Amino acid sequence: MSTVLHYYRGRVALHAILEGLHARPGDEVVVQAYTCAAVVEPLLRMGLRPVYADIDPATFGPDPAAVRAAVGPRTRAVIVQHTFGIRAAVPAVGVPVIEDCAHTVPGTIDSSGSAAAFYSFEWGKPVVAGLGGTAVVHDPGLAAAMSEGYGRYTTPPARREMITEAEYAAFRLVSGAGVLWRMRALYRRLAGMGVVTGSYATDPWGGPEYGWRMSRGTRMRLPSRIAAGRAGLGRRRRVANAYRQALGVDLPGVPHRFPVAVADKQRALRDAAAAGLELGDWFATPVHPLAGADLAGAGYRAGSCPRAEWAAAHVVTCPVRASTRPETVARAAAVLARLEPVVSHA
Repeated sequence: MSTVLHYYRGRVALHAILEGLHARPGDEVVVQAYTCAAVVEPLLRMGLRPVYADIDPATFGPDPAAVRAAVGPRTRAVIVQHTFGIRAAVPAVGVPVIEDCAHTVPGTIDSSGSAAAFYSFEWGKPVVAGLGGTAVVHDPGLAAAMSEGYGRYTTPPARREMITEAEYAAFRLVSGAGVLWRMRALYRRLAGMGVVTGSYATDPWGGPEYGWRMSRGTRMRLPSRIAAGRAGLGRRRRVANAYRQALGVDLPGVPHRFPVAVADKQRALRDAAAAGLELGDWFATPVHPLAGADLAGAGYRAGSCPRAEWAAAHVVTCPVRASTRPETVARAAAVLARLEPVVSHA
């Protein structure tokens, strides 16, 4: 029987899992490149060293051989990321495995073979319930340690609860109007100004959110939002199949985003915007959105994961939503077909 614990965000759930594994400053955690800074943030906060493994270009998840090569005597855990909701291989490595299921609908990937899995229910995820993350813990010893420590987590302050509710109401409004993706650039600017809750903290060490449970509103909505996500899987499967046929790209399962490699990523994004089509740019760097000194500060060494760097430079993603219409898929395929094709990955 798995233990389920709810936290303020997905990264807080990951932080709690690592604490339950008794990770200490100087320990190493293997994580793939071509990931989000939100995954690395709790590691840095705890004084852990991220060790980056290159990706498998077939799944955009970690390459099992690269993971095994990255495991060493100081490795405390391995994080296996199911990128874009595509099932990644979970290698046997002799250390606890944590599955990053943030791009999946709970219940669609069996994570019972790992020590734990974590989910995120924020904007841009397949299940959106407001800010929130959940840890599903399979290892009995880890579950006991996390349950014992859960009592110190508190509900967010009333002001933060109100902000979360306002942000969720705004999300529902703009997503219902079909303009959510057009608002993304504005949202990122507002997050940088601290007006709304962003995806990455510029100072991850001082955030009080690492001591918070899931907000009351998110917790109340979560069961119905998960049920809605599961109910929409059939429609999303039809959308994914339409992309497969139109783009000639074969991907397993029902991805959250449909990745496509293009020779000129920036042109693809411009052409899609001009046509009024949503096209995702993430992950735009090996640890999105970090670049330059910030990327080096996250422990990433340029050139160490060439396939991840290639994907960051060439892969765009199409939305796979239950509401995506066939004509939208056809228009996206037409825009991408006009671009110079990519010959091969790194």
